[in-house]
Amino acid sequence: MSTPANFNGARPVIDVNDTAMLLIDHQSGLFQTVGDMPMPELRARAAALAKMASLAGIPVITTASVPQGPNGPLIPEIHENAPHAKYIARKGEINAWDNPE
Repeated sequence: MSTPANFNGARPVIDVNDTAMLLIDHQSGLFQTVGDMPMPELRARAAALAKMASLAGIPVITTASVPQGPNGPLIPEIHENAPHAKYIARKGEINAWDNPE
């Protein structure tokens, strides 16, 4: 069991009752195209976001574009660190906002 966050009497910036974390296209193949940071660091940061959401009780929604293709599946660290995350399968839409779900 975790201890609630202490904000020293200040209101938290995020209200977990009015928040959701969307993790879109955190896919192994797409991670290989990122040149701004080493891939292990990118994976660790994405995993940390998922873990932070779990610890804070924030709902997590994940989705991936064509996970069976060259973009690859979501990195497993996402659902390992946020087992409560809901995966929304896309039906071929590249842009996640084009999916009505």
